[in-house]
Amino acid sequence: MAHHIWNETLDYQMMQEVALADGIAGNEKEVSRVLKRYVADSVDEISYDHLGSIAFKKQGHSEKTIMIAGHIDEVGFLVKHIDDQGYIKLHPVGGWWGHVLPSKPLVITTASGKKIMGIVGSQPPHGMKPEVRKQVIEVGDLFLDCGFSSLQEALDAGVQYGDMVTPHSEFFSLGDGSMLATKAWDDRIGALIMAQVMRNLKEVKPHLTVVGVGTVQEEVGLRGAKTAAALVKPDVAITLDVTIATDIPKGDKRIKMGHGVTLEIADASHFAHRGLLQHVASIAQSLNIDVQYEMLSAGGTDSGEIHKSGTGVIAITMSIPSRYIHSHYALVHHKDVKATIDVLTHFVTHFSEEDLKTLALNQ
Repeated sequence: MAHHIWNETLDYQMMQEVALADGIAGNEKEVSRVLKRYVADSVDEISYDHLGSIAFKKQGHSEKTIMIAGHIDEVGFLVKHIDDQGYIKLHPVGGWWGHVLPSKPLVITTASGKKIMGIVGSQPPHGMKPEVRKQVIEVGDLFLDCGFSSLQEALDAGVQYGDMVTPHSEFFSLGDGSMLATKAWDDRIGALIMAQVMRNLKEVKPHLTVVGVGTVQEEVGLRGAKTAAALVKPDVAITLDVTIATDIPKGDKRIKMGHGVTLEIADASHFAHRGLLQHVASIAQSLNIDVQYEMLSAGGTDSGEIHKSGTGVIAITMSIPSRYIHSHYALVHHKDVKATIDVLTHFVTHFSEEDLKTLALNQ
């Protein structure tokens, strides 16, 4: 099958600003404000749920509503304890593997918004016993060294218990420029796709009302998806989230980067609506975009809460294959991002009340 010819470039400035904004679960405001700056002039209304999810509404000819959701929280930490020497213990927010953290830079965001850099302490290998070298350090045993010499120095700098701590990273491309590397692709890439689709509707009045949502607190249990769905009351929903790319050494090569569109059939929290899945797959086919299918036995996405809201929502998850998530640098492929934007834009501009009735009857 021929691949779609990209007729527009991605907004790398928006991508960089959204990815590099600091925002763990419960602290997403910095991210939502960046998104707001880029999307506000393309939509009719902006609102928030009481947890902080941001909703961009584009009024359609019908009050029936399509919800597009991408979560804006990233994995990170909270300041848990500051010892007498000024070293900081961390409380993980989201899933971290201790192996990826030693010697990495983290940044504390204080209550006043000040950014304080630190390095995760690591032990040099010199004189280390072989059995110790083989162990992965527990996240609870790690500490952050910000160069303070005392507890008081840390407090004077503005550090407080409960302050947000996030990975400090850059944004760059690899290879021929198609592979994009930065922190927080889980799931800023989903939020960015949502944002670009809403921007594509600037001069369009869709058949159905479309609400793009940057949801909060997904990494700690799909919390914002539940409250955002209560706010939006969607009839149809598409969640955007990363999935694990398996095209790496020792991977099963089932989920490839740079393939096109990835549709999730099932995960631990949600079974895709078969009619909507087929509808979106047929759009991809009409645009000459390849489709691959994902099934996960563990883990879930915002669809897990959205599809259970109200009397039930016709919902699917569109996935973006990514390598090395929940670390300082994950990868996504330009082509997958662009293909998902193209398919979703086509979907929200053409989907009608008749299409909705057909899907509702096709349970």
